[in-house]
Amino acid sequence: MYRNEKKTLMAVDMGVSFIKAGIYDLTGQCICSSFERVPGEYPSPGVFIQKAEQYFNLVLKAIKESILKFTPGIPDIQAICFSAAMGGALGIDENWNITADWSIISDTRFNSYALKMLDKNSLDLLKLSGTNFPVFAAKLLWWKKEFKPIYKKTKKFLFLNGYIAGKMGNIKIDDVFVDKSHLQWTALADLKNGIWSEDLCSEFDIDKNLLPNIVNSHYIVGKINKNIASQCGLKDGIPIVAGAGDKPAGTVGAGLASNGLLIDESASFASLSLCIDRYIPDIENRTLENSISPVEGFFLSNIFINGSGITHDWFVQAFCDDEKRIAKIKNTNPFVILDERAKNIKPGSDKLLAVGHLGGRGCPFDPDIRGMWINYSWVHQKEHFWRSLLESFAYEFANAINIMKKNYKDVNLNEIRVIGGASKSDVWNQIKSDVTGIPYVRLDRDDLTLLGDVLIAGYGIGIYDNLKEISQKFINKTVKYTPNNVNHKYYKKLTKLYIEVFDRIRKIYKDLKNIPNF
Repeated sequence: MYRNEKKTLMAVDMGVSFIKAGIYDLTGQCICSSFERVPGEYPSPGVFIQKAEQYFNLVLKAIKESILKFTPGIPDIQAICFSAAMGGALGIDENWNITADWSIISDTRFNSYALKMLDKNSLDLLKLSGTNFPVFAAKLLWWKKEFKPIYKKTKKFLFLNGYIAGKMGNIKIDDVFVDKSHLQWTALADLKNGIWSEDLCSEFDIDKNLLPNIVNSHYIVGKINKNIASQCGLKDGIPIVAGAGDKPAGTVGAGLASNGLLIDESASFASLSLCIDRYIPDIENRTLENSISPVEGFFLSNIFINGSGITHDWFVQAFCDDEKRIAKIKNTNPFVILDERAKNIKPGSDKLLAVGHLGGRGCPFDPDIRGMWINYSWVHQKEHFWRSLLESFAYEFANAINIMKKNYKDVNLNEIRVIGGASKSDVWNQIKSDVTGIPYVRLDRDDLTLLGDVLIAGYGIGIYDNLKEISQKFINKTVKYTPNNVNHKYYKKLTKLYIEVFDRIRKIYKDLKNIPNF
């Protein structure tokens, strides 16, 4: 049915620090791909700046490089689909000029507005919009209150995905879109029904006319226009499919289309997602976030860890000159060296406990939390600190799984599929399996977000008849990590202690925050 080697589909995944573009055949195989770094500016603590127009030009460059790598001839691309980082907002005027540049979670100047929203009506936010962490709406309120000229001249606020796709297709301003998988981040949606909430928009005084149209991930939003096509080597008129957030797209690529399937995406912002056929807000713990799956009929109950992969990079840059030197000699990377050393450390890192939330805790939203190591002594070496950091993120996942089990009592959680750059770490996968008590399974490919885009695109234009079925066609499991029961029993004690730490030390973080800089 779908085997036609002459036809191809194109996917573009747009992260905080990278852009990946790929051309795929209809059997889900990547024919060629490209990679572009995306710059960001950190002029002061809590400030992160990315230029949307610059980002758009880099997307065109990535697409062009993929086209140039295709041989022989020019690819017969049937559709193009985009996925992108989700936690942020940007603004445009009626002519698609940027009024407010792409601002993500790492630009924490909006945090006070998020906290005000939660103080005002956190229960309805959670019940209706599925989130404990209002990002998009809080960004809008920040601009509205502190940058009034920006807010006044903005015609539409939208996400990165909608901006890039809209520019590619010269989409009219009234047709600006957001796909349903992004809605959890808005704090303005009726998630269960996939529409904007009149009550929430009114509650927080946000004009609904400033918001994009809500569409399904597989909806065709436009076609590549001739000018853009000539810049990057595409044919004009190629259908543009709405696409999804990067993490929901990854769940499609990993085959999460049945009740109880779990996926761990080990990336810059690590996440754990459960595929489920109903929406139950986490009222008791306010830890689980909720989003709409690109696969119709399913939701994703999830948590994310704010900048976990960025924290790993920070550790290496701050403390690991020796490991970087050795890695260069061995033609590997410093993480491999650190893992090899951490492998020999006992579970619990000799009672060294880490808090790895250098950018604030995301689930539940707790922006004053920062990094910390507790109980270190002369016995602890660098590898203890590294292992304890890996364990800390595993404790977050174990806590989330315990809540999922309470929320969805009839669902068996028997396996966690792991994807993302850090999925190659045998040490970390085993730690997470031991901590959660659930087997971890590594899949045989690392392009699952791009694959998810491809499948959504193909479904959108009718190449694939059923997204649920096709999403499970290309999944092959490789390494399985089985929990060590002795280690798991010990880790259960540490997980409980780790979760209690936040209530015990939150006041210290707040006091430190309130002390003026020297």
